[in-house]
Amino acid sequence: MTSRRQPPRTVPLWKAAAAALASALLITATTTTATADSGSPGAQRWKPTLRPHATVTPGQMRSDSDRIPKGFSKEQADRAETMEARAADGCQVYWPAPYEVCGAIRDKYNELGGPGSFLSFPKSGELTNPDGVGKRTEFVNGPIYWSPQGGAHPVVNHFFAAWARNGWEAGPIGYPTSDEIVNPDGVGRRQHFTSGDIYWKLNEAYAVRGAIRDKWAEAGWEAGYLGYPTSDEFATPDGIGSGARFEHGMIYWTAAYGAHPVSGGLLTKWELSGYEKGPYGYPVADRQPRGSSWDQDFQFGTMGFPTDPVAAVDPDDGDADPIVGDQVPVTWGDFAVDANTEGVGGPVVQEGPGSLEPCVAGESCMHTTPVSDEDPPDDPIIDGPDTQATFISPLCLDKPWDGQWWMERKHACMIWKDLAVDVVTLGTETGSIPFTVKTGVLTSHKSGEFQQEFRVDFHGLKGKTGKPTFRYKLTYNNAPAGSYSVEGAEDGSLIKSGQTKVIVVKWKQQAMADQALKYPVVNIAWNFGNLDPDIVPGKQWGNIRVATVRCDSTMKLSNGTFRQGCVFYGAKPEFKLTSVTPEQTWHVAAAIASGLPGSAGRPLHRQADKSKRDINRQYSCPRKGDVANARRLAGRSCDEYPFASSMEGAAAHPTLGRTVHANCNVKDLSITTGPDGYSVCMIDARQNSHSGSLLGKFYGEERVVDQDAFTLATSGGAPPGAPPGTP
Repeated sequence: MTSRRQPPRTVPLWKAAAAALASALLITATTTTATADSGSPGAQRWKPTLRPHATVTPGQMRSDSDRIPKGFSKEQADRAETMEARAADGCQVYWPAPYEVCGAIRDKYNELGGPGSFLSFPKSGELTNPDGVGKRTEFVNGPIYWSPQGGAHPVVNHFFAAWARNGWEAGPIGYPTSDEIVNPDGVGRRQHFTSGDIYWKLNEAYAVRGAIRDKWAEAGWEAGYLGYPTSDEFATPDGIGSGARFEHGMIYWTAAYGAHPVSGGLLTKWELSGYEKGPYGYPVADRQPRGSSWDQDFQFGTMGFPTDPVAAVDPDDGDADPIVGDQVPVTWGDFAVDANTEGVGGPVVQEGPGSLEPCVAGESCMHTTPVSDEDPPDDPIIDGPDTQATFISPLCLDKPWDGQWWMERKHACMIWKDLAVDVVTLGTETGSIPFTVKTGVLTSHKSGEFQQEFRVDFHGLKGKTGKPTFRYKLTYNNAPAGSYSVEGAEDGSLIKSGQTKVIVVKWKQQAMADQALKYPVVNIAWNFGNLDPDIVPGKQWGNIRVATVRCDSTMKLSNGTFRQGCVFYGAKPEFKLTSVTPEQTWHVAAAIASGLPGSAGRPLHRQADKSKRDINRQYSCPRKGDVANARRLAGRSCDEYPFASSMEGAAAHPTLGRTVHANCNVKDLSITTGPDGYSVCMIDARQNSHSGSLLGKFYGEERVVDQDAFTLATSGGAPPGAPPGTP
């Protein structure tokens, strides 16, 4: 029979029972009481007040005098009346339902209140279940099941739906062994079965069984940190394990490792990694506290939250947050050291030139036509600090002096020659002032301040020039004047022939929130005035605008507090690998030669998310399991490229792993080429660890923040030796 497989009606139970009893039993009480029943969530029991049946004339049926409840026909009612007189021992018929309810099922039905209970009237006789052992009787609002091991118990509403999903009595949780029970929290309910339980809360019920149920019990049932179940047990796609979801976590089980909960931030990281299909595999232990963090062991590695544990064997590839130096630069020399202004061998970026506003006819005007072949004097008069070329790196000296910005990661410079101002006296051009502009900017990875020199070399005053003056004004993101300080020549100071005007501007550190980025824009505007009343002052302003600086507060001091630093973000920094770590240098060079990114045309990009870095690492260099065991060699550790701390790491192409040489001892991967994927090699462990530290230092000193591009340069590499036993 299949009728038992249908879910119960959703009509309120007490209404169905009350309607039936009002007709069948002639309810006379003007007031009745509906009380919550312990057998079904939301069900109510109707307790009627009864009077004897009306007198029935001989030859008449009860249906001729009593009103038949809705849902039953006269034929059914007459048949039920006939069956009442012939009921077998231990059985009972409940008019007008023409079915016998027998034995333990009858006793349970009567215990619950018979037709007046949440079950209402019977709608079947006693049926034998497909296993040939158990029995059931179906009622309007659910069945009562009986088994030798569990006795007789109703299964209704959401409990019935959950039991049906799990295969009824033939499924993994078997027969019911209890009625519904109110949980200690007074909110949820549960029902026990021979091999599991069903738990209900807020109109959802799910089965919990086996080792997952036992682990949930160990975690405190529904009152523990996992809360109520929110799914039935499910099989994992690989067919190896199973799992179940709870309000605040999951429990996963495998035959090899048993059942273990994963919750909170650890579950979030595991989800991001791809659950058991990802590089960590299945959980093999419960979580363990580590200070303010939690650690949990998985098949192929240990995960931590909110911070990862230090790797037991393999280096972390610079995965630790970059640490910047504690000492803040103050002097020009300090900034020059941090800015690395040697200008030799680094990547160079050319930006736009300074600007001159259009000339106005009949007024003093700056222009770029050479007005004199005269060289600057050997010993110019310097009005302002003598910076001794601290701010102008050799980078600019080797480039055309055409007003273009040239920059590396932490410094920029510009030289602009062949400029001149025409001097107009009483409407007639009477002289000119030729000059050269030089400027340099120094930033630091240890300070949110950056400093700029602006100098103008005057090459002699030609003709009648009156009393020219040097004028300038500064702006910093429209911030007030307190956002910067100036040392050097005064605004409006007189210009002398052969003189150099110098100012040094300290663009001060601005307040930033932790983990924030800011893009300051600064500008030095300048022109020339004149104290001679017969000479028209210049109205045109030159502009030296710096708009390619980025300051961030994403990196920390050794004490854990965030420290600001600034760089020219348009210049890609270069990580240099040398003979200091020859085997890792060799591996990176070979991997790039095989087609992987890292050269100037295909830079890498930093991955600052710890969980994603660890995912990269686990794909390329699992720390546990068969793959790790097969690669292991004394004194060596696993090196992957692209770095795990890059967005091009192994997770970007997890199925395209390869190696570059048999000496790498990575037999599970083949030697191939191509533009995508990752390379693995077992190299000297001390070199690997040291190179990881150098990479972390590089990130800090070059302020390589999340998604920043960087390139690599290699020199002095040497391959690892052949593994022991290699012919």
